[in-house]
Amino acid sequence: MNSRDRILKTINLEEPDRVPFADYVEDKMRGILMGRDDFTDIDFARTMGFDAININYFVAPVFCERKLVDGNDYILGGLIKSNKDLDLMVFPDPERDLPYDEAQRAIEANQEAGLATYAICRFGVSGVNYSMGIEALSYAIYENPGLIERVMERYVDWNCRVVERLNEIGVDFIISYDNIAYNSGPLVSPQVFREFFVPGMRAISDTCKMPWITHMDGNIMPIMDDILAMGVSGLHPIEPGCLDIKTVKDIYGDKICLWGNIDLRYTLTRGTPEEVDAEVKQRIEDIAPGGGYILGSSNGLPGYCKIENIWAMVKAVKKYGKYPIH
Repeated sequence: MNSRDRILKTINLEEPDRVPFADYVEDKMRGILMGRDDFTDIDFARTMGFDAININYFVAPVFCERKLVDGNDYILGGLIKSNKDLDLMVFPDPERDLPYDEAQRAIEANQEAGLATYAICRFGVSGVNYSMGIEALSYAIYENPGLIERVMERYVDWNCRVVERLNEIGVDFIISYDNIAYNSGPLVSPQVFREFFVPGMRAISDTCKMPWITHMDGNIMPIMDDILAMGVSGLHPIEPGCLDIKTVKDIYGDKICLWGNIDLRYTLTRGTPEEVDAEVKQRIEDIAPGGGYILGSSNGLPGYCKIENIWAMVKAVKKYGKYPIH
């Protein structure tokens, strides 16, 4: 079974030949892992044993103040505080300004190599939050709900047009980065999430002709049923300490694919290769039976991960991930 079939079978909640493996890796870390700079995405995926490659071209902009510190981009505050600020929301043209031709060439190359391709998007929750800021968003819920609706509508309209093009060029699946929760729970009540965000995200989901996986950090259990109602196919990254992946699997494993959960707070960043091996083994034993699990980290692989721990994860998924899981 090739990697593309393996990923799609898993997203469809079926058992493939082995547990798929995929992750986002920062550019600096990619070069360190490869030991050189002259490599392609396909070279990197094959070296790591990844089953899917992302094309990170299709994220809607956010309208906020930013500051670059030591190469890190920090969001300082939203610019959309009132109706008069809506003119600041100028999006790239979804037909002319995005590199669909380049993406299609990458998709064709990935398919020839037997790899799945996914696009990274932002469906609206993070866009509204970052563009307004949590304080202005909170006030607007009570004082100017129409402003939230108009900001969200602009993200929905733009994303629907982008997703329609992604359908046409043959992306295998989409992952949307739309964080909505703290470690303790959602940053808005389930009622607010349901009123202001679910309809728009559902409209984008309805436009998708491919599976859609949502990336939401933090404790999203209070809104999990609402997330499922939007037609989502998978959940990433199931952050340890916020969500218990076994509980999520037990309750929702017949409805949604799970991707991630190998701990970044300790195991991959401060632990030992032996601890990584043990955690990957345990995760596969607990979550992979029956299908519906893609192994990966609990967010992505930043430059401060231990190199030996990343290689330990690469080796462990090969060692323990063959079906049937024992």
